[in-house]
Amino acid sequence: MSSADDREIGLFPLQLVLLPGEVAPLHVFEERYKRLIGACRAADDVFGIVLATDEGIGECGCAAGIFQVLEEFDDGRLNILVDGRERFRILELRAADDDAEYTRARVVLFSDDDELPDEPNADLVGSARVLFRRLAGLMGVEEPRVPEGAEPLSFRLAAAVDFGLPLKQRLLESRSELERLELLVTVMKALIPGLELRKEREEAIRGNGKGN
Repeated sequence: MSSADDREIGLFPLQLVLLPGEVAPLHVFEERYKRLIGACRAADDVFGIVLATDEGIGECGCAAGIFQVLEEFDDGRLNILVDGRERFRILELRAADDDAEYTRARVVLFSDDDELPDEPNADLVGSARVLFRRLAGLMGVEEPRVPEGAEPLSFRLAAAVDFGLPLKQRLLESRSELERLELLVTVMKALIPGLELRKEREEAIRGNGKGN
C-alpha cells in the first residue's frame, strides 16, 4: 500500500497495539479470522490490527503482513508471526452482515508529518538510548542493546519493552518522532527509580536472607 492509498482492508481487533517494524505472534482460532488470514495469504495482502477495548476499537491501527506461518492445525487454527507495516486511520467501518464474517474498514494511510520543523536532536536521541539500556537491564535483559532497524527509534524502543497498551497506542497515533521520543524519555525516567529500588531489595534479600 502506498501512502496515498484510501482503500478497504479487513480488520483484526485485538488487545494488541502493533507498531511499524514490530514482529508479533498471533494465534488465529475464530472462523472469521481464519477466513481473513486465508484471504490475505492467497492475495499476498495485508490486514489491519486495531486495539480493541470495552469502549470499542481505536481510530488508528497498523497494517500487518504475514511474516511467517509457524503452525497450521487440522481444524484451520494458525500460529503466525505478523510484521507491522504502514499506519492507518479508519475513515469508515463496514460491519459484517453476520457474526461469522470479519469487519472491514475504509482507511487512509498516514506517516509522520514532514512539515513539522522539529527533529529530535542528538542529546534527546542519546538520552533515549541510554535510558532504554538502563531500563532493559533493570528488567532482566542481559547485555541490553538498542534494537536496530529502518523504523524510527521510538517505534523500535516501544516494540522491545512493554510500556503498556495506552502509551503504545499514543505512540502509534503520533506523527512526530520528536514528540514520541520526548514521551518515552519522560516515561523511562519515571520508571527507572522504582525498578532500581526493587533491584536493591532483591539483592538485599539474596545477600542476607531477609528484607529490610
